[in-house]
Amino acid sequence: MNILVISNNYPSSKYPSRGVFVYNLIQHFCGLGHKVTVISPETFSMTGLFKKKKSYGVEKCTVYRPKFLSLSSIQLGSFNTYRIAELGQIKGIRKIIDKNNLEFDLVYTHFMMNGIIAANAVNKYKKPIFCAIGESDLLSFAKRYSETYFKESIGRLKGFIAVSNKLKGQLIDFGVSENKIFMKPNAVDLTKFYKRNKEEMRNKYNLPTNLKLIAFVGRFMEHKGPLRVLEAAKDLKDVGILFIGSGPQEPQGPSVVFKGSVPSFQIPELLSSADLFVLPTQKEGSCNAIAEAIACGLPIVSSDIPEVRDQCDPSFSILVDPMDVEALKHAIGSIIEDEQRSEEMSKKALETSKDFEIGERASSILGFISKTIKS
Repeated sequence: MNILVISNNYPSSKYPSRGVFVYNLIQHFCGLGHKVTVISPETFSMTGLFKKKKSYGVEKCTVYRPKFLSLSSIQLGSFNTYRIAELGQIKGIRKIIDKNNLEFDLVYTHFMMNGIIAANAVNKYKKPIFCAIGESDLLSFAKRYSETYFKESIGRLKGFIAVSNKLKGQLIDFGVSENKIFMKPNAVDLTKFYKRNKEEMRNKYNLPTNLKLIAFVGRFMEHKGPLRVLEAAKDLKDVGILFIGSGPQEPQGPSVVFKGSVPSFQIPELLSSADLFVLPTQKEGSCNAIAEAIACGLPIVSSDIPEVRDQCDPSFSILVDPMDVEALKHAIGSIIEDEQRSEEMSKKALETSKDFEIGERASSILGFISKTIKS
C-alpha cells in the first residue's frame, strides 16, 4: 500500500526524541514493504534555530515538514486559540500534497488532533483516513471543539486504533461504531528493548552494586508521580532510585542514584540495571514506559486503573491506588525483599513481552486497515 502519515508528533534532527514511538511504528510499516510518506507539520520557533542537530535514526520514509504558527491552547469564551494552529496545519498539508503531486491509498494519523486535522485537510482527496488514539485525556481534548465540529470531523474517519479499552469505550461514547475500532496496546522493538546483564549495566553507568534499584521513567510531573515514588521508598532499607526523565517535580534526596533525560538507546540499559519498575501514574493512553520495562524483564508496580490493567498481568505486577503512598511502599517492599518472587515475576514479564512486539503490532494494524477498506 501507498500510505500517507500525518503526525505533528514525529522526530526531527532538532527534536530527535519527539514522537519516537510513532517513528518506530512507521519504520516497521516500511519494513513490511509499504511505501510511506510522512507530513509532519512543525511550529515556527526561534529557539529551534539554535538547537544542535542530532540524528534520530535511519529514515525509510519521505518526510515533509510544513511550518505553521502556534498560539498555544487558550480558551477564549467558546473559541480555543489552538484552532488557529490547526488551520495552519491543514493549509500546510494541502500545499505539500498538491505541490508534490503526492499519491496515496490511505491516510494514517497518530493522536486525535492529527485525525481531525487530516479529516479536514485531505477529505477532498476521497481516501480512507485512520487514526491511532493514544491520548491520556481524550475527553479534555474534545472540549477544544464545538460538539458539532468534533463529531463531524471524526465521522469522516474510516477507522480507529485504540491503545486501551478505556479509549475504545470513549470513542463509542462519541458515537463511533464498535466495528470501526481496533484495540491494540502500544508495543516495543524487542531488538532494542531486552534484558541486559545487570552487573555490567551498573558498572557502565557507575551505579551502586549493593542496593536494590527502582526505575522510574517518565515526565517529572504530578500525574506521573515521581515524588510519590520518592516518598514510598524513603524508609526502605538499601534501596536506590533511577529517575529517568525531566520535568517540574524534580526528585531530590539520598535515595536518588540517577536522575535526568537520556537518549532512547540508553533507556533499556538503565532499565536492565534495576530490580523493579515503579510508575504511580494517574492516567495513560497505553504506557510505553511500562511496555519497555516489561521487555527488560522488570517486575512492575503501577496503578490500578483500566489502561494499566490492559498491559499488566498479576503474574508480574502489583497494581495499587496511585495516590496511596503506603500501598506503593508495601508493594515495592513485597517484591524487592523476596528474591524468589522477584525472579519469578521477571520471567513472567519476559514471556509476556512477546505479546508487545512492535513488528507484530504493525502487521496487525495494517491488517485491520486493509480489512476495513475492503468491507
